[in-house]
Amino acid sequence: MTNKQLYFILFLFCINLMHSQEYFYNNQNKITGTLNPSFYGFNESTQIGVIYGNEKVANSDLNIENSFAFGSTFFEDYNFSIALDVNLFKLNALGYSITQANLHYIYKTKLSYDWVLNSALSIGYGANKVDFSSLVFEDQIDIFTGNISGISIDPVNANNKVSYFDMGAGVHVHNSKNLFFGLNLKHINQPDISFNNEENIKKKLFMSLQTGYEYDLNPYNQNSLPPNSFLFLYASLSKQGAKTRVDFYQEAILDNFSLGFNQHINNYLGASITTLGASASVFLEQMEIGANYSFEIATKNLTGIGYNYFEIFIIFDFLRFDSHGRANNSRFFNFN
Repeated sequence: MTNKQLYFILFLFCINLMHSQEYFYNNQNKITGTLNPSFYGFNESTQIGVIYGNEKVANSDLNIENSFAFGSTFFEDYNFSIALDVNLFKLNALGYSITQANLHYIYKTKLSYDWVLNSALSIGYGANKVDFSSLVFEDQIDIFTGNISGISIDPVNANNKVSYFDMGAGVHVHNSKNLFFGLNLKHINQPDISFNNEENIKKKLFMSLQTGYEYDLNPYNQNSLPPNSFLFLYASLSKQGAKTRVDFYQEAILDNFSLGFNQHINNYLGASITTLGASASVFLEQMEIGANYSFEIATKNLTGIGYNYFEIFIIFDFLRFDSHGRANNSRFFNFN
């Protein structure tokens, strides 16, 4: 099978998945707003951040690139946050891309002395684009030589670009010590993302649940660990149409460093992929810089094409300039 034929098969597979699933960043435990925008208001701070991920398909030069950028700020006098994020998905070998920008409004409600509710409303604009000149049709393939002609007589009854508006809503509750729960809905309006004017393909409703717990590993500074050492556990469950995904994260924060492991289980129409990952980051004054590497360990009823994934991120937190300072790198530092 030639690379062009492989790309075409993978393209059809990816298009099918994009109609039924969200893209998930493996550093979602670091930037929880990628999955639930209500978390942009969690730290009641002003932050900016970027993520870049590259997924490599085995035995080919096909790369899938994802880029994400966000900015958020908290208006203390009015108890709300505003956030903006932009996501770009690229399948360069096939000329396929998805771009979406979202604006989020997050309102803070004090439930009790210890518990806070953050509610988010989101509106977005998306554009999907495909370069049909990169695709290979049946009449282009010479069955005797395997060579591919640059000309096809097959008509393409489709547009090369589709744009749409999108809406979502999310909430999370957290206490001032070590615990949070979240719920998020995306594509509430189920926008039409079909390239064909004669066919409607609705983006399916996406729902996700999140929970996080932090444990102080050295509360009394009596063991060999640094004084500011924490164990952060995070998990999410996501569902969209026939697609289900579960993510687990275990992260040790040791003063200005963090080390972690993560596990991801995907299931789609009886096909499944399980991946393992490892992460590390360093805190440098106002910044946190880190990376995550994951690889496939189990596949069932799929193409058998393996892959690995590398992701880097940078977060800049202006709260470091706040007069209260930042005592440590606990997720709940601003509430202690």
